[in-house]
Amino acid sequence: MTRFLNDEPHPVLTLRSRIGWVIYYSEIIFDDPPYLILQAMPDFPGGNSDLAERGIVWDVFSLIDSIKRPGAHQALTSDCGYAPDSSLEESILVSHPDTGTVVWELDIPGLRPALDKTLVDASEGFVQLVFACDRYEADIRELVRALQQAGRDPVAATALDSRTYGLKHLLADYPACDSLPVDALEPGIKGMELERVLELDADEPWQRTPLWPAGTLIEFGFFLRGDGHALMHVNGKLPDCLWPRHYFTRWEVMVAFNTWLSYTSRAFALKSKTSIGGNELILLRNGSATNDNRRTETGIGRNEFVLLRASDRRRCHEAGRRFAAVFQASLQEGETAPGVTVYYCENPLYAANDGQFPAGNDAGH
Repeated sequence: MTRFLNDEPHPVLTLRSRIGWVIYYSEIIFDDPPYLILQAMPDFPGGNSDLAERGIVWDVFSLIDSIKRPGAHQALTSDCGYAPDSSLEESILVSHPDTGTVVWELDIPGLRPALDKTLVDASEGFVQLVFACDRYEADIRELVRALQQAGRDPVAATALDSRTYGLKHLLADYPACDSLPVDALEPGIKGMELERVLELDADEPWQRTPLWPAGTLIEFGFFLRGDGHALMHVNGKLPDCLWPRHYFTRWEVMVAFNTWLSYTSRAFALKSKTSIGGNELILLRNGSATNDNRRTETGIGRNEFVLLRASDRRRCHEAGRRFAAVFQASLQEGETAPGVTVYYCENPLYAANDGQFPAGNDAGH
């Protein structure tokens, strides 16, 4: 959903916060011998109390990364490791405004399943959680230790939660199995998560680093790349992570970015009202019209961004400059990335003529 930015945004709710958790054994896998899957259920102010039923867990590695550097972190995710499977469509935007504070901004529509039911009625906006940095880091270290202990020690069958999937089958058909080892940790993203946690040193220093070193040049725009567009360059090159949202630390930045892209669509998502291959396909770049009944010869890649209306060209670029300015301001906050310069590049962009190329869902065109 596009959110247009008028005034400086304010959170729906601001809470002082801590990182809490409940060690949870979600499922018994009936191998030889049977074993348990381990999860850390999130517990935080403003969080939903039914996260186990929703399959939402902490990603401890993402939490550790959020100590080391600001940005968008998928610390709340699905137990399978793919957040959208639990209807989590946004990451947590993490900022380090000063050496003693960590701030989370949680988009309400994008993270609704993870939030308290009293917040569900707020269809827009964001919740802000403020952490004391030393306590934040200490809590995450304690979570690592708790997972390590839970991952090493066998668990008595009688100690399992009644919600543990397979428990009734275990008690009925495996009477001699009075304890079970833990052999997996969720979310499972890269594999071997339990082994990776057990290898962590919960006492090692976690150095905080900026997103980029001082002197870095960030450029936003529509940069042709293959059959589509890249949206950012770092010192004239593509960054390691191509999608800009990975670097957002504030909700205001996300809204400005969404507003910029709201004037466009990927070419593959556009369709003609009649025949996409016919002469009614009219595309404009830099305002010059061309009629072409051979789409492949127009030079438009399937993944290029295309203006929905040629008349919005100026507004789109103004929104891009606004986004770049808001992003620049976010980098100057604390130690996020001071000394980094951000520009917006007004690159050439095709446009779909009004009425000829309305946005559609037919990805086959």
